[in-house]
Amino acid sequence: MNKEELHELFVNHVDEMTQGERAMGYAAGEEVDYIPFSIQSNEEAMADLFGYTTAQWRNDPKVHIDVIRRRRDEFGIVGLAAGQRLRTVAQAVGTKMFFPEVGIDRVDTPAIQDFNEFGKIADNDPYTNPVYLAVLKRGRILKDEFPEMGIGTSVAGPFTVASTIMPIEKLLRGTRKNPEAVRELLDFAVYHSVAFVEMFVKEFGGAPCTICDPVSCADILSRKQYLEFSLPAQEKLVAGLTKALGRKPGLHICGKTNPLWDDMAKLDVASFSVDNSESLEDAKNRMGDKFVLVGNVPPVDVMLNGTIDDVIESCKSCIRQGAESPLGYNLGTGCQVPIGTPRENFEAFIYAARTYGRGAKKGCMPKGMLEA
Repeated sequence: MNKEELHELFVNHVDEMTQGERAMGYAAGEEVDYIPFSIQSNEEAMADLFGYTTAQWRNDPKVHIDVIRRRRDEFGIVGLAAGQRLRTVAQAVGTKMFFPEVGIDRVDTPAIQDFNEFGKIADNDPYTNPVYLAVLKRGRILKDEFPEMGIGTSVAGPFTVASTIMPIEKLLRGTRKNPEAVRELLDFAVYHSVAFVEMFVKEFGGAPCTICDPVSCADILSRKQYLEFSLPAQEKLVAGLTKALGRKPGLHICGKTNPLWDDMAKLDVASFSVDNSESLEDAKNRMGDKFVLVGNVPPVDVMLNGTIDDVIESCKSCIRQGAESPLGYNLGTGCQVPIGTPRENFEAFIYAARTYGRGAKKGCMPKGMLEA
């Protein structure tokens, strides 16, 4: 399919349900017009698509508003977010950050260099922290502009937060040489993330929340480290968020997680977003009765660098593997969609959800796949 053919099909499509109606109906076990989908963390890529730099999107609320409006009008994607990024807690407690004109923020200088400097950050009050207050203020600006849209939030996982507060190699070494200090830092991370969400709920009410914890993957942590340090901290975080939100959060972990799936199944979360490095079929067989599954179209190889047909075939493959998961499946990207992703690939993804996910029902293969 070429760009012109795709675009004509895309713009002439008329949805039978709103995004919210689709999500609620599917979760309730009803048949919906097409399968719910999620193009993960798409705002930076959309800003680029609409001619803005990442810095403009980050710093100017008017630009942010325009991105959300055009994303709604041109792609039919609605919803607002006011949440932590992977390094927000670290920034709040003193990590010096680098924010490029185009691209994702990164750590410049960690807040502490070793565990003996923990006292420098221990008394930081999350409830008055200007970094968190700025995130909530931006959320309020967006909500006032789009009162009809729902708003969600996000937090980084404890081990990921800790790895941005101090050098990760020292954190990992501490799991052997100073385990109690590692646990103290992880508890600190949990405290800040739960406090942020409590502030969010006070401002906006209960809402969906996703935990992003890329450092808690099997590429970085051994199973022993995960069981001794990350899993207990994740359990504390999930419990705190569930209490604050009145609902279970979702979880996304980038990279290889298959060796940890049986342990992760103990987490009381609503959904698990499967990275494209793992098999969605395997995830369905091992975790489909525990969580709603989300995933896992490759964001770089397919969304950024693939053709229209590559995107459509990848979406079909994911639907084929995940649709019959017992607790439900949402078509999604395996991780954040990159800046530079072409317009036609966004359209191809949504076209595939509409076409091959047509007539979706939890635990069943969609009619669009059966009739393809």
